[in-house]
Amino acid sequence: MTLKTILIPAASVMLALGFASCVSDDKDTNNEWVPQFSQFNEAGYWTDCNNPAITSLDVNGVTLSHSATIFEWEGNTFASWNGFCPSKSTDNADYTGADWTQHQWSSITGGGVAGPGTPYIVACWRTDSGESSCRMRMTDGSAFYPDDLYITNSSYAYYAMKNGTAFNRPFTASDECVLLINGYLNGHRKTDTVYVYLAKGTDILNYWKKIEVSKLGTVDTIVFTMKSSDTSELGMNTPAYFCIGSMRYNVHNDYNN
Repeated sequence: MTLKTILIPAASVMLALGFASCVSDDKDTNNEWVPQFSQFNEAGYWTDCNNPAITSLDVNGVTLSHSATIFEWEGNTFASWNGFCPSKSTDNADYTGADWTQHQWSSITGGGVAGPGTPYIVACWRTDSGESSCRMRMTDGSAFYPDDLYITNSSYAYYAMKNGTAFNRPFTASDECVLLINGYLNGHRKTDTVYVYLAKGTDILNYWKKIEVSKLGTVDTIVFTMKSSDTSELGMNTPAYFCIGSMRYNVHNDYNN
C-alpha cells in the first residue's frame, strides 16, 4: 500500500484558534519574523506536513495552524493537508498536464525572500472552512502590530491560473484571485482586512511583494482567506495556495493575559 498526496477542493475539516488579550498602546518596534526551519524532507518541504496528529507548528515564535487527513481508496493511502507548511523547495517548474499533487510545496520564486533555497511558508486554505484553516499568532499569545508581510504565489497556483488544470480554467482579462488578510483581537473581533491581488486578469504575481498591513492595528491573530472569480458551487476552482516570506511587526511592552 502506497502513500500518495491528494488535493481535495472542498473537504469538511475545520480548525479554530482563539486568544484573549489586554493591551495598551505602548510597543517595541522593528521586529522581523523570518521562517527559519530545519525539518525538511528530500523534496524540500516539512517532514510532518501530512501527519494528522499535528494541529499546529511553532516557527521562530509564531504559531501556524495546520491540519492533515489520511484516507484509503482503491488500495492506496492518500493524504491531504491545509493550513501552513514550511518549505525550502526550489522546484518551481511548470507541471501543467502532470500530477500537481506531488509539486504543491514550492513558491513561484523557487525560494524565500532571501533567495532560492531559503525557507518560506506555503499556505493551503481549505475553501469550505470559512476563516478557520489559515491562522497565525504569536506563540506566547501576545498582541502585536503587524507592519508588513511578503507574499507571493505558489508555483502550483501560478501555473494553474496561467494555464489551467483539469479543475480550473486559465485566467482571462476579467478574472482575479484575491488573498484576504484579516486581523483579529481577543480571538473574535475583526479589526480590519487587507486585500492582496494574487492575480488580476492575466497579470499573475510571480515575485515577493511587500504588503503593508499596519491598518490591521493591534491583533492577536491574523487569518488568511481567499476568493477567486473562478468559483463553482463547491467553492474556489483556483488552487487555494499562497506563500509567506517574512513579517515585520511591533509588540506590546506591557501585555497581560
